[in-house]
Amino acid sequence: MGILVGVLLLGACGDSPTAPALADVSLGRIIFVTSEAYDAAFGGVEGGDRVCGSLAMAAGLAGSYRAWLSDDTGLSPSVTFTTNDIPLVLTSGVRVADDWEDLTDGTINNPVVVDERGDQPMSVPVVWTGTDRSGTAAAATCNGWSSGSEASNGVVGVFDAVGVGWTASRASPCNQLGRLYCVQQ
Repeated sequence: MGILVGVLLLGACGDSPTAPALADVSLGRIIFVTSEAYDAAFGGVEGGDRVCGSLAMAAGLAGSYRAWLSDDTGLSPSVTFTTNDIPLVLTSGVRVADDWEDLTDGTINNPVVVDERGDQPMSVPVVWTGTDRSGTAAAATCNGWSSGSEASNGVVGVFDAVGVGWTASRASPCNQLGRLYCVQQ
């Protein structure tokens, strides 16, 4: 019997960590942080959705994926996402949230620290969101995710946070690199 430590599985005899297998989708909908980082000019919410879909497909993940992003036109996860009572899990199978309500109540069970390939990114913990804890649009979205200028700002989360900071930590200059959260629909 193994002991779950973060997202790594350790054997009972103290074996070295092993890379987890990709989650069985029957355990819930997959959520991951992108393996790649981008400045904020990635083409709006639709561009973020394309990034998520491409990375999920390349990693062999089933289903369709949307970016956890909001913009200043009213697009936000609370409007565009499937909101149901299915758990959200990392590609490693670790549960992030019990359901939509749990995802949007201000805290999550575990941080979104695993990418589409099942790896944990070691740098650039900033994640572009433009989204507050309830899944609705926050004020700063780098001109609808079309600006990579240091003169504008976008709301970011931090992928190793479990409090509200996972989605709305602070505003950051749009020319810095950030990742995206991707959620299976």
